Order: sequence, then structure tokens, then C-alpha cells
Amino acid sequence: MMTPVTLRRLGVNLGLLVLVLGLAGLVWWQLQQKEQALQSARVLPLSLSEVNSVVVERKQEGIDSKLVLKREGEQWQLVEPQQLAANPVKVRQLFTLLDEKVESTYPSAGKDLSAYGLNPAELSLSINGHQLVFGQTNPVSNNRYLLNAGQIQLVNEAVYSLLQEPWVNFVALQLVPDDFQLSAVQLPSGFAELPQLVSNWKNAEALRIDSFDPQKLTADLPKVVLTGSSGTRELVVVNLKEDIVLADPVKQLTYVLPISQAAQLFPAKTSLEPSTK
Repeated sequence: MMTPVTLRRLGVNLGLLVLVLGLAGLVWWQLQQKEQALQSARVLPLSLSEVNSVVVERKQEGIDSKLVLKREGEQWQLVEPQQLAANPVKVRQLFTLLDEKVESTYPSAGKDLSAYGLNPAELSLSINGHQLVFGQTNPVSNNRYLLNAGQIQLVNEAVYSLLQEPWVNFVALQLVPDDFQLSAVQLPSGFAELPQLVSNWKNAEALRIDSFDPQKLTADLPKVVLTGSSGTRELVVVNLKEDIVLADPVKQLTYVLPISQAAQLFPAKTSLEPSTK
């Protein structure tokens, strides 16, 4: 049989338990409200792990162009205008937009969109199908106008100039993609065939990538033949003086590497090596 003192203690303990549960519920509710407020203040309610497709559409001097990126596992691939591995640094820069805060928003209905640089749409970015049209900047705040799901938003962003870069800037700087599974490198005559040559070419990265005009291709230019699991790939040696310049005529790309890598990629023969004659 419980004594009055025991009953009082039990009542106090139950009261404390109710109080603790009530405080826990209040903290949970406040956290949920805070999370919802943060989500609503962002450009898109997406986390980086949820993003799997990106489409950039732009009109420059009356010419329409499209850039399409898709995620394959943990890697991003350029799908249009060519199928190539994507530059992970550029992709990360692009997704900084997901963390930007919307400074203000209001309905676009009845507004003159041309006054905000939103019509005609000259530059747009679609992430997982959510289209964002980029307009001009506000002259006071320097924030950029975005058209997002029927809303005009002001956002302090840092991707507008990135979206206007040439598509080749989004190509991975790695000279030989991992999925090519490089197994052999055949250099032009006059260079040494060293055991570490395959490893050196696997690790090589360009400083930049430019477009290559196939009409500049001449028969006298030496070639490097790369062999991998999916076949062979030829790179034309355009320059080995100021920089290493290698052209891929099939992809119409030029890889520019520092001349300091010449000893690793194009090792010179020495008198200690056996003659190949």
C-alpha cells in the first residue's frame, strides 16, 4: 500500500515526465519550423544528393545552345553537346546556387517580365526539371532577378558568369578518363617507352581545354595512340614547345598541359637504352 509520501513523489515524477515530454515536443516543433523556413528561403528545396540532371539553355547573338549534364553514380557526365566526363570543379561551382538565400519574392503575374530581363528568356538553368530563368541585376542590391515557378525572386548568386562560359569549360581536365582503363601508350618515334608511362598518362590533367578546328589537322603532325578496354584513341601532338598541346580530332577538343609535364609524358631517349632498329 502506497503511503501519502510515495503518492506525492509519484505525482511529482509524473509531472516532471510530462514537462520533459512537452519541452521535447516544443524543441522538435521549433526545429521543424526552422527547417521549413530555411527550405522556403532557398532557391530550390533540393539537396545536392538529390540532384541528378542539369540543363543549361542560352541564346547568344541569336544562336540557341544547350548544355546537358547527368549524374551517373557519383560522377557527372556531359551529355550535350558531346558525351564526355564533366569537370567536377565546375559542377560544384554550379551547385552553389542551391545554398543561396532568396532575398525577396513576389508573384510574376501581371508584371512586365522584360523590365527584369526575364523575357525573352536568354539564359535558364533547369535542375531536376525545375527551371530558373536568369534576368538582370537589381541596380540597388546587385542581386539577380530569377523567374522560378511563377515567382520573381531576388538572389545573391555567383553562377551567372559560369553559365555563360563555353561548353568546353565543363569538360573534365583529366586527359584519360578512368573508365577508359588505359593499358598502353604508343608515343611517336624518338621518345622512350618507360614502364611508368601508362601511369603518367593516367594522372595527366590539362590546364585548360579549347575547341579544335579539324581543318588545322595536317598529315605531318605526330600522333599518340592510347589503348584502353573500349578500344583506341588518337591524340595529335600540336605543340611540344611553349606548352604541351594535344588535339582530339574526333571530339574536336584541344588539351593544353604545362610544358613541365613533358618529361613524364614524352620522355626522351638516352644512350643507355637499347636501339629499336
